[in-house]
Amino acid sequence: MTDRMLGAIEESIHDFSSKGITWSAKTLTDRGRGSQESRYGADFMGVLDINLPDFRVQKGFLAQAKLQRHGSLGDLDELKEQCRKMLVLSQSSYVFVYGESRVIVLPATSVVACQGDPLEVYSRSAQRFFEEHLQCFIGDTDIRVPSPDQLTSLREQYEARSAILLLAAPTPTVDLVT
Repeated sequence: MTDRMLGAIEESIHDFSSKGITWSAKTLTDRGRGSQESRYGADFMGVLDINLPDFRVQKGFLAQAKLQRHGSLGDLDELKEQCRKMLVLSQSSYVFVYGESRVIVLPATSVVACQGDPLEVYSRSAQRFFEEHLQCFIGDTDIRVPSPDQLTSLREQYEARSAILLLAAPTPTVDLVT
């Protein structure tokens, strides 16, 4: 599910331009036995790099993805442990819950603190989460890349299985010579 979600995000913003800004995305995945998720809980990371003349920010978040089945997230002790491991690396850590008809996002801090069902605490829709991330309400400035080519080393540093880098830059202007 995560690979499909990241792929859909990448495809939907590929060379999207609006209001003088061009967006692009790059995804990386790492599958296989002994993947980092089992050690640090991070299923994927998101990195945002906005490079505009009057606004510059690089930041990101860590996420664990969980499939909701029959109204449950499964082993809550295991989920809390995954969240604790992510929180050691970054306070900008979240759980993406894939339900039958929607994706919701829970803060990892709330999952760890919750004594009952974490689905009963506050959450955001995936759309609202990404809106807040793009608007700079969410994100850790320690999770950044100096260039798109260094996304691989950042993913390895934070030990996330997958990563998506969202880039925003001024739309190039074309000078017409007549």
